[in-house]
Amino acid sequence: MSSPVRAAEEASVSCPVTQSELRTAVNRAATADSTGLNNHFWAVAVNRSGTVCAVAFSGATVYSQWLLSRQIAAAKAFTANGLSLDAPKGPLSTAQLYGFVQPSPSGGNPLFGLEGGNVLDSNAAFAGDVSTFGTVNDPMVGKRVGGTITFGGGLALYRGNTAIGGVGVSGDTACADHSVAWRIRTSLGLVPPSLTDTITLSSSATPTTGGHPRCPNDSGTQGQTATN
Repeated sequence: MSSPVRAAEEASVSCPVTQSELRTAVNRAATADSTGLNNHFWAVAVNRSGTVCAVAFSGATVYSQWLLSRQIAAAKAFTANGLSLDAPKGPLSTAQLYGFVQPSPSGGNPLFGLEGGNVLDSNAAFAGDVSTFGTVNDPMVGKRVGGTITFGGGLALYRGNTAIGGVGVSGDTACADHSVAWRIRTSLGLVPPSLTDTITLSSSATPTTGGHPRCPNDSGTQGQTATN
């Protein structure tokens, strides 16, 4: 049971989505999506300040999806929210970062080392009883866990032209994570006015060509641009 201080802290955290709405959305998205390895997923929402405000999973129990993916999902949400702006500047997905952070033989890749700039707060991410993970009492709620992830699965959330937070999904391939996150955002109706934060799947993704590497069973990936 939450302490009075903990309960007050949770009540004060604004959120673009309730835990119940996020749980329903990730379950529906996981059922509808047929890409990747057919795994279950963690979904984490942060508000505009980057504070975790809802955590959910799609499986039957907390162990039905990779436990490690809970904090990865939180870091994806934090990354997408933190690098997205109100329209017309618009959203940036974690999938779009991939090509810019890879080491380049010729040097000069603009975001190389980005993942070291905002490290995950492991104390906040790993605290608490595992039985509360993915519930309204998840210990990450009310904490700014941070972290930077540079592959698919993190999207910014919008109300009209205004960025209001982010959602991160993890539990399968990076392409499937992006696909499920895209479905979640769409079902919640929190899409940006311009859908420029797609994943560009490329079999030749390099620091020069950009794009995101292809994944197993990725042909049905939602929110993608032309692939090769």
